[in-house]
Amino acid sequence: MNRWLLALPLAVFGVVGIGLYALFMAHADEASFRDNLLPELIGFCLEGFFLVGLFTLVQQLRENHHRRELKLSLRSALRDFLSHLDLAFLEPDAEPANTHDLESEPRVVLRLLKHMEELELDANSMLALKRTAIYTLPLAHDLINIAAQLSAGHMRWWIDIVESIKQLAEAESREAVERPVYSLLVGLSEFDALKV
Repeated sequence: MNRWLLALPLAVFGVVGIGLYALFMAHADEASFRDNLLPELIGFCLEGFFLVGLFTLVQQLRENHHRRELKLSLRSALRDFLSHLDLAFLEPDAEPANTHDLESEPRVVLRLLKHMEELELDANSMLALKRTAIYTLPLAHDLINIAAQLSAGHMRWWIDIVESIKQLAEAESREAVERPVYSLLVGLSEFDALKV
């Protein structure tokens, strides 16, 4: 809706400018430029069209950048979970994923989901994930408002992620740890799939 409101003045200036130009050309003669107000109005419409278009473009770019920053800030809150999982499933001579990939790359989450389906977490990894859930839960809960600024879909998946973190913080068995970790990864992959 907001995008259409920004485009409306652009369309008005464009249509009025084209209409005035057609009217001017239909009645043009040698004295038209001196004795007619239409060239001034056409110039005003052109200026309005380009200024509104420029401001609309700048506004759109700023809004898109802001939304991407919000999404990255939400993703970065889950970096510790992804880091612990990455280390838990790391091959003997492999390098762990870098911070940038953990915070922004959806393929890291998909890879971890695949590992969760095929491999088991060791006791130290489960303990680290539970500790991370305990200290991340208040922050993740507070970030629901940020997710709501992106879209209703982002907010729904973020609430699902927060619920998974809560279940993980309360877990007392292997199954009670693995189920919410898997659910968190599924929620995060769905969250990543949504456009900003």
